[in-house]
Amino acid sequence: MAGARVKRNSVRILGIFLLLALAAYSQTRARESLRGLNGVYIHVEPVGKEVEAGGLSASQILKAVQSQLRQAGIPIHEEPQPADGSANLVVIVDTIKHPQGAYLYTVEVSLVQEVHLARRQDHDTFPAQTWGAKAIGLTSANRMDLMLEPIKAKVTEFVTDYLAVNAKPRPPA
Repeated sequence: MAGARVKRNSVRILGIFLLLALAAYSQTRARESLRGLNGVYIHVEPVGKEVEAGGLSASQILKAVQSQLRQAGIPIHEEPQPADGSANLVVIVDTIKHPQGAYLYTVEVSLVQEVHLARRQDHDTFPAQTWGAKAIGLTSANRMDLMLEPIKAKVTEFVTDYLAVNAKPRPPA
């Protein structure tokens, strides 16, 4: 009986280590997809009317993201650049109103770029998400601006991963 319990616990512990190893491998692969990028185009999806009424606009999000990337020295393109895989840093904010008035929100920051499948002979590319981070939270109708903090946190994760695989650009002399 005790031997079976030890065996079950060993299997559980092994399973947890396996999941942690897979998660670390997945994060490394996403980070590696940023290697060699010479900048990104920023695309912020339009926010809902209730989000704007609550104090957060797409232009505020765009300005905050631009500021973070500039401070980190990451070039921002005016339009997607084919030489950089048409890399788009995409920000999406979604909300769902709870019947009692609170809003459940998700914020997602992701990098979408042109990729091709190694198993295919042709070199046709298509857009795919290669890096991403999400946050979920609750806010009230008059405090939608609070969603800006998790957006900034996810952009910080992007900046950290970008700089981990790319030399920090030098400021112009």
